[in-house]
Amino acid sequence: MKSIRDTLRQVPVWVGFQTLNREGWTNVAKRLYVQRRILVTPSIETATEGPVEVRVLTWKRDWTNVLWALKTFYHYSGVDYPLYIHDGGLEEFQRQHLKDHFPNARLIAAREGDEIVTGEFERRGWTRSLAYRKKNLSTRKLFDFFTMSKADVMISIDSDVLFFANPVELVSNYQDGINLYNRDCQYGYSLSLDDLRGEFGVHVPPHINSGLSRIYCRSIDFDRIDRWLQHEGLYSNDWVTEQTLHALCSSLHGTALLPSSYLVSTEPGFPERLVAKHYPGFFRPLLYQEGMMRLLQAGFLDATYEASITTRAQKAPLSARQGS
Repeated sequence: MKSIRDTLRQVPVWVGFQTLNREGWTNVAKRLYVQRRILVTPSIETATEGPVEVRVLTWKRDWTNVLWALKTFYHYSGVDYPLYIHDGGLEEFQRQHLKDHFPNARLIAAREGDEIVTGEFERRGWTRSLAYRKKNLSTRKLFDFFTMSKADVMISIDSDVLFFANPVELVSNYQDGINLYNRDCQYGYSLSLDDLRGEFGVHVPPHINSGLSRIYCRSIDFDRIDRWLQHEGLYSNDWVTEQTLHALCSSLHGTALLPSSYLVSTEPGFPERLVAKHYPGFFRPLLYQEGMMRLLQAGFLDATYEASITTRAQKAPLSARQGS
């Protein structure tokens, strides 16, 4: 017989209330005040195709955060790379907000991703990968992103990343052929470096973090990944399996870590010349109280309006610009 607690865990409203309670109501109030400010910023028009693209995976808890991540990326980089937003569990009104802010973006529904990836993996015989994809949502950043992409290079951005300056390393020098990742603040693989080398014959750098990356799509080898997934050790921590597979593929292809101006940290602080900061964790109060607040205080919202006006003026016909 189910206990009252077990019954309540099946009620979404109760689960949501308990989540907010664990976050702390003061933190909730601060988060909502800052987080929702992004909703008043103007839309950004991105390209619809190109050799370099941006992909994100988001869900109902993080959809406003991903707006911050994307708005700061596009604002500071000045690029218009095609944008693909993968639905990891969004409400309809959230999907509409995302489309309003990025009208040219391709919003990929969970069902569409399931159909495309399942069909391709079954055809290729990648049964282990398909089984693990069904179990672990975060692996869609690997399986879905690269199965569905036709680009040469992909920039992958987690929803808890903020940009504070032009990410030059991510948007230039595409001839080097090297995959770039953030440097993790801790060890984040399913197996030790010795085990990865011994079991797979791959020398992996110790601190790859896949939350922010620039990856050559040809480097992701699904044949190898499906063979690697025979090893039970890769399933020891579902949070880092996707990251471990990234590290294995990229180490065989060629990889490097982004400079220290790209920071992954759960601690407060802004190093000099900070370009981006990744705030890992479930509640991550510093994302709102430090990162987003710093952007607000620096006039980021006003800057987005000014950039939008400039862009519209540049795209206007000559007669309109001359007032004729």
